[in-house]
Amino acid sequence: MGSKKKKKDATYQVAVSGAKGAIRILLYVLLICVLIFVGKTAYSFGYLIFYQEPEAHTQADGQDVTVIVHEDDSVYDVGETLQEKGLIERPVIFWAQEKLSDYRGKIKPGTYLLNTHETVDQMLAILSGKNTEGQPSQEKESSTSDAEDTEAGEESAS
Repeated sequence: MGSKKKKKDATYQVAVSGAKGAIRILLYVLLICVLIFVGKTAYSFGYLIFYQEPEAHTQADGQDVTVIVHEDDSVYDVGETLQEKGLIERPVIFWAQEKLSDYRGKIKPGTYLLNTHETVDQMLAILSGKNTEGQPSQEKESSTSDAEDTEAGEESAS
């Protein structure tokens, strides 16, 4: 009886050892797949950040778009606005490009005229006030509204 039990134990040990080996191989394959996925995603993200391609492929295809940046807009909010207007593909890419550019933290509130043929660097130069060529005047509109308030006050006093 002792030899049958030893045979069963040896068979059991071989089966467990084989199963452990198969599980170990599956874990290695899974780890390699995860590393490939992370690598491809990181490469794609970096490619989109550093290879700036305008949405319009030619100057003739480009369209002028008016964009309004408010005082309390974050960089991501500005990116969402640019995406809604068809100027960029993804706000998170715009956010990363702004953080890595010379225009970090320099976006100013105002009304801007951007083109779908411009790269993100060109848009950031405009949004930060470095390139004002062809842009609408960024004067405060409060003087106009103050004048309207004064006129309204004079009419009600009459």
